[in-house]
Amino acid sequence: MRNFKNQLAGQIGESLVVAELGRRGTVATAFAGNVPDIDILAYREGHTIHLQVKSVRKGSVSFDANRFLQINFDGDKQTVVGKSPTLDEEIIFIFVSIGDTIGEDRFFILSQSDLQGIINDNYIAWLNKHGSIRPKNAQSTHVSLSVAQIEKFKGNWELIENRLLGIGCRSEQNLPAKNSGY
Repeated sequence: MRNFKNQLAGQIGESLVVAELGRRGTVATAFAGNVPDIDILAYREGHTIHLQVKSVRKGSVSFDANRFLQINFDGDKQTVVGKSPTLDEEIIFIFVSIGDTIGEDRFFILSQSDLQGIINDNYIAWLNKHGSIRPKNAQSTHVSLSVAQIEKFKGNWELIENRLLGIGCRSEQNLPAKNSGY
């Protein structure tokens, strides 16, 4: 029997985001299938933005650090030499921590640029801790992100609101003044 746990988490997360955007007066639709970097298209008053949704029930979300960073290999040693210059900093990521029941879901909203910074700092710290050699697979560029690492972006719906109004592109400037409860 096939396990659909990850697909269900993705479906739930995207549906929760579409519903919340609708509640906030934004027309949104999720894409079926794999559209690179776009899970949801959101529209309001002539402005369209695309959103990337990552959902988790427990644990962390995984990424390939090569997507975000420039990493040099010298044998088994890895060195981060910079952030990827080709990354689209305007993409907005919404991490959904799926609750056990309705109303327990939490949303963490940040720009891809902010995500890149977090991944950069975490990856460099991990390499430093292990002498620049990954313990299990020296060639791996896997990196994980926990909900605790993005806590300050909880309920940051203002980032989406501002983008839909054509205001700003840096989520650090748009962090919510108070916790909105989501």
